[in-house]
Amino acid sequence: MNTIAFVPGAAGITIGSDAKLETPYRAGFDGVLPDVRVHGGTVTVVFPRSFHVRDRRRAGEVVLKGTEPWRIEVRGGTSRLTADLRGLRVTALDLQGGAEQVAVELPAPEGSVPVRIAGGASHVRFGCPTSVPVRLSLIGGGTGITFGERHLGAVGAGTTLADPGWQDGTDRYDILVTGGADTLTVERW
Repeated sequence: MNTIAFVPGAAGITIGSDAKLETPYRAGFDGVLPDVRVHGGTVTVVFPRSFHVRDRRRAGEVVLKGTEPWRIEVRGGTSRLTADLRGLRVTALDLQGGAEQVAVELPAPEGSVPVRIAGGASHVRFGCPTSVPVRLSLIGGGTGITFGERHLGAVGAGTTLADPGWQDGTDRYDILVTGGADTLTVERW
C-alpha cells in the first residue's frame, strides 16, 4: 500500500488517477513549491512554514498511479480540495485539521474503508457508487446535512446515518466527522 500525505495541510489541490503512469505519482504546483519526499511507499508533500490553507495563490495537481492501493492524508487542514478517486483503490482518506470546500468522488471500495475528517467540515461533498453502503457519523453534529435522498436540517452531536445493509456489508465506507459539519453531502452516482 502507498500513502500520500500533505503537510501542514493542502489548499487548491486536485487529485486524480492514471492507470498508465510508470511512476507511483506525478505532481505539479503553482506558487511556492513544496518539498516532495519519497520514503518507501510514502510520498510526503511538505509545504513551507508560511503555508496557509486559505491562501488562494497556491494550487497543485497530483495524479496517483491507479493500479496501486492508496491511503490519502492531509495533516493540518484542507481548503478547495477536489479529488476524483474513482480510478484508484483507496484504503483510507484522512483529513486532519478540518476541511472546507472539499469535493471527493470515491471509488467502489475493497473492504471497509474509513473516511475521517477531524476538526470540522464546511461545504464538503462525497460522491460514491449507488451500490455501496455508507455510514456517516457526526460527532459534533451539523447543519445542512444531505445523506443520499435524505435532506436534514440541523442534527445533534452523535448523529449516525447508515444505509440499509451497512452493518452486514463487507465493501463499504465509514465516514466520521469529529468536529461540527456545515453543508455536508453524501451523494450517489
